[in-house]
Amino acid sequence: MAASTDLLVSHLQTYLDTPIEHARALPMEMYTSPDLFDLEMDAIFRQDWMCVGRIDQVEKPGDYFTLTLAGEPLVVVRGQDGSLRCLSAVCRHRYMTVVEGAGNTQRFMCPYHRWVYEIDGSLRSALHMDKPANADGSDCRLPEFGVETWLGFIFVTLNPSPKPFAPQMTGADAIMAPYELENWKLAVAYDDVWEGNWKLGIETGLEGYHIEGLHAATFAGMMTSRGCHFQAADELWNSFRLDINFNHPLGEPVKKYAEKMGGDELTSAPTLSLYPSVNISCSQGNANWLTFLPLEPGKSRAIGGFLVPPEEYERLQGEPEELALTRDMIDEINREDASAMIDLQRNAHSRYAEPGQLNVRETALLYFYRYLADRLGKLQKQRAG
Repeated sequence: MAASTDLLVSHLQTYLDTPIEHARALPMEMYTSPDLFDLEMDAIFRQDWMCVGRIDQVEKPGDYFTLTLAGEPLVVVRGQDGSLRCLSAVCRHRYMTVVEGAGNTQRFMCPYHRWVYEIDGSLRSALHMDKPANADGSDCRLPEFGVETWLGFIFVTLNPSPKPFAPQMTGADAIMAPYELENWKLAVAYDDVWEGNWKLGIETGLEGYHIEGLHAATFAGMMTSRGCHFQAADELWNSFRLDINFNHPLGEPVKKYAEKMGGDELTSAPTLSLYPSVNISCSQGNANWLTFLPLEPGKSRAIGGFLVPPEEYERLQGEPEELALTRDMIDEINREDASAMIDLQRNAHSRYAEPGQLNVRETALLYFYRYLADRLGKLQKQRAG
């Protein structure tokens, strides 16, 4: 019999005072329960900040891209005034989606009845109608949501009264400072649907223990499971480091960046995870970023890409064959990670799938479980009165 949501949330509370030496993986019901998924949408994805893109995706006025967050169709757009906005993509007339995909536009036009919106969200015209107003008498416009940038990443939130994001990242700022990620460019974009629960996606990125298993054919010689060690954690993030073999073919090109950075970067590089579902895996000269957007309990949209310093970006633009090989490599690495997500989701209904002992190299998972315990536990307590 499937565990109830109350039991699952109660189980999460045990991680709050369990050391890594005694910690075990989550019960598999955590990845299959529709009721828990609904609770996660309310407690997490309609409350916390989510990383949804890079600023170079919306550099020019009119640049936009779309996504769905906790069931809400959204569009992130650069306004004519240069401001970055996150708007609802749902028409205020009869709920049709006014824009999909990505591109550049001067206005959004609903394909249903041709209501037209400016890219600041205001209604420009409504075909064969006087200009309508909202129910409260205010000008009709697309709802707007919180948006911030941090290290060149774009974050949005559905929370109407969120805490500012950047001040919560002070410790992470210090870890990532040598990389100057705010200046890096998106050399390869990634967007796919993975058949698995969103937690399975971020959990793989929370540890390097899997490298010699999943990534034996790609970058396992540059980084190894043995060289994985936990670094730090805070309320909304944690990081671990991986030793870098600069003699490996993939390590040699980034050595010059390590020498420029100095310090810990002379021997290892960080993987930063931002809760609820973002991984930024670095080497000194590039980074692979993935965000997992839940679609269903067993399905997630994975968006992200391969980031490089500005000079490397410019070089790759003049080397189309090398850029194509880089794109193939990133696709293959992501396929390797996706294979774990798909397989784990498939096995979630096994009668013999019992939580196993975590390895010390999986310490970051424990902090993620504590985040889940905090967010889901608080909402459960509020609803209980």
